[in-house]
Amino acid sequence: MSMAVLYQIGDDGSKAERWEVGNQPIVVGRSGLARVSIEDDGLSRRHFMIARNGKDFVIKDLNSRNGTWVGGCRIFEEKLHHNDSILAGRTQFLFAEPALLSAAEHQSPTGPHGTRIVCAAPKPQADVPEPLAWQEDDSGQPLAAVA
Repeated sequence: MSMAVLYQIGDDGSKAERWEVGNQPIVVGRSGLARVSIEDDGLSRRHFMIARNGKDFVIKDLNSRNGTWVGGCRIFEEKLHHNDSILAGRTQFLFAEPALLSAAEHQSPTGPHGTRIVCAAPKPQADVPEPLAWQEDDSGQPLAAVA
């Protein structure tokens, strides 16, 4: 089965830390006993957990004091999707599924804060003929190709 990755996002928007999420649930919090221990006074000792549920991954808030937020919405239990943004305390995380991540790397590049960079379409080459247009008779039947 595929694994997912949880990134801690730094103040500058970079991926500061990385943890793999597999078949074993991971707990995130400020306690040294949490698998992902973060120094953030806004985090509860055991703040949230990410666990596999079949082929999906689910995030559960563990009755945290300040709540767990996915995509700007407070959640208690939610299915995670590739590139979901998670906020707990003052710490920002990003959830990614590597299979989707590698496919996304072949798509358009992104700029700061996930801004998509769209490239202009290439100009047609001079030796490629324009497509032919069809002439139709009054009943809509094609007569001939017109250059």
